[in-house]
Amino acid sequence: MISKRSIIIHSLLSVFPFFVLCFFAPPSIASVQPSPAGVIKTFNAALLEAMKKADELGYRGRYELLQPVIRNTFALSFMAGQSTGRYWKTFAKEERETFIRTYTDWTIATYAGRFDGWSGERFEVVSESKPQQGTVTVISKLIKSNGEEVNFHYLLRKTESSWRVVDIQISGVSQLALTRAQFTGVIRAKGIKGLIEMLDEKIRAFEKGGKKE
Repeated sequence: MISKRSIIIHSLLSVFPFFVLCFFAPPSIASVQPSPAGVIKTFNAALLEAMKKADELGYRGRYELLQPVIRNTFALSFMAGQSTGRYWKTFAKEERETFIRTYTDWTIATYAGRFDGWSGERFEVVSESKPQQGTVTVISKLIKSNGEEVNFHYLLRKTESSWRVVDIQISGVSQLALTRAQFTGVIRAKGIKGLIEMLDEKIRAFEKGGKKE
């Protein structure tokens, strides 16, 4: 006859491997954060889908498609602060929060407005550099149907345990630096309120299908 004590010991031994797996098993695939190149591949795939379905989705549909991907691709709060240069420290908390929201909306609107059609283009991730002072560069290119290529150098850093884009270089020119030059000029002339109003106007222009500059 098997004693009650033996049954209890057998039961504990049978579930022991389960606890070992729970506490010592490697993280699941779902919990593993994508590499810098993986972040850009996901972003490229979303852009291509928006381009291919441009007419079907319309501007608002493209915006909704790209919104979560852009939020997960770019360090938007960091980029918003950097885009205002030395003025960032002079803004009140409410001004900073409003500007980050507007900057985020403007960024998404820009992609939704500009990537509004497809003519056989495709994206290709070329390389991923080793970290240099915490920054990784991923080179991706847009290949047009006629073979013409546009190279994008995405600079990524780890933000909240995830790789996020902090700048894009095209032909060796920092897009964040260009934005900063424009934004600080507006701030000097019209203040942060004037800059927010300018971005709101650009967003409305995209929504109406107007100019894309």
